Amino acid sequence: MLLSKSGRPRWSIGLAVALCSAVLPGRITRAENIVGDAVPALDGVASEGTFRHLRAFQNIASMSGGNRAAGTPGYDRSAEYVAERLKEVGYRVHFEDFEFPLFEERVPPVLLVSSSDGRQEPVPAAALRTLTNSGSSDVTAQLHPVNLGLASEGPPLASDSGCKTTDFEDFERGRVALIRRGTCTFQTKVENAVAAGAAGVVIMNEGTDGRTDAFSGQLSQLASIPVVGVSYDRGRSLEIAARSRATVHLEVNAVTSKRLTRNVLADTAWNSDSSLIIVGAHLDSVPEGPGINDNGSGSAVVLEAALRLAQGPAQARRGVRFAFWGAEERGLIGSRHHVGGLSEEVRRHIALYINLDMVGSPNFGRFVQGSAATGDGLVAVVRRELLADFREHNLSVEERAAGRFGSDDSPFSQKGIPTVGLYTGAGGPKSEAQASLFGGAAGSPYDPCYHRACDTIENINRDVLEQNTRALVHALNAAAAAQALSTPSKKAVDLPEPKSPR
Repeated sequence: MLLSKSGRPRWSIGLAVALCSAVLPGRITRAENIVGDAVPALDGVASEGTFRHLRAFQNIASMSGGNRAAGTPGYDRSAEYVAERLKEVGYRVHFEDFEFPLFEERVPPVLLVSSSDGRQEPVPAAALRTLTNSGSSDVTAQLHPVNLGLASEGPPLASDSGCKTTDFEDFERGRVALIRRGTCTFQTKVENAVAAGAAGVVIMNEGTDGRTDAFSGQLSQLASIPVVGVSYDRGRSLEIAARSRATVHLEVNAVTSKRLTRNVLADTAWNSDSSLIIVGAHLDSVPEGPGINDNGSGSAVVLEAALRLAQGPAQARRGVRFAFWGAEERGLIGSRHHVGGLSEEVRRHIALYINLDMVGSPNFGRFVQGSAATGDGLVAVVRRELLADFREHNLSVEERAAGRFGSDDSPFSQKGIPTVGLYTGAGGPKSEAQASLFGGAAGSPYDPCYHRACDTIENINRDVLEQNTRALVHALNAAAAAQALSTPSKKAVDLPEPKSPR
């Protein structure tokens, strides 16, 4: 039940419509149906703005089957909420539709290990995951370890199991390959196994720091054979069973299809002589939960930054496009679609992409990551001002400046566009050094609810959420001032909408 400001139950026709529509695909027409003035009051600065958007995303997920995954009513409602908030303050908003492949399991995967005496031991569900885009079939065959590199003593070292075709030189066709995670992509390992004639693939976790439990993974292309992942300990037991020529029964029952979703894009008029900054976050969650930290937090910060900039001079938001990506959890599909549809002229004007993915982690670090910044260009201005804002408030921060970071920054950096990102950590463990720097629990995940149903409104550190909002607004204002000084006055025009890539 939602409450009014007075604390009494507040039921309205709009809310009733929204609740009824939760069981039906489609959009809500008014964002007030989700949050309006019915959000419970909270203490301090977090009672407004950014956290208010997270409360809206939580309410949307609760009304939409518990998640906001791409292609679901929960995602569509999230997109409508964001679009309405931006339109209210004068942004030019449009939706960018695209299709994405959807992989859905009909039943959980099965992995049975047969011993020499004929007994069958099932691998527990908690230790087993189907990789997205696995093939759908069932096989029974002997298990064959592939260059696992497991030492009998000491901590496990990094693995390149299955990364080379020579790893399969003694592989007998028709067997199930047991491969260890690490070094190369899952896709490479599976392609090598298929080329060697494997009937199925079991990928065990690597066993190094943060890589021991059962894990979720994704293949970039649909496989022709079943592919599952298991925990490191379960992989060790499978390797021991394989020495005794154990047979396994592996079954995956899944279906693939195409589904429509969309990005939300918002901007104002643009001086075509000036540079363009794109600020983005993925709006979708995983199907397992509401995704309030991953990545409602990034979306809420980007949205709130856009709203705060709209309260100031028009110049502060000119030359900035705010983007909310769909289907990131399906393989960065929304941001890839957008970058692929940009004209060469617009692409050349993009001076910087700023990405926010998970910025409210409960056991947080403060990370500023992306392209190394030198000189006085916009990437240097933004990175410098982000760091300055944290330090002005006596907040520790860690800089990371190397390569792509595996989120929606990747499609931009692949086109040579500089990137900067704000990040507070995912499912990996916080180090002792980081615990000394930021506080919190060393050895525990930054976000213990990463990709889980417990990634709810209760999973957010409100202080670090607001710190990231303030830093982003500060940096964008500084970038606008830098642009105003360096760009001659010219009539502003609308940014061209991206075209669908051919």
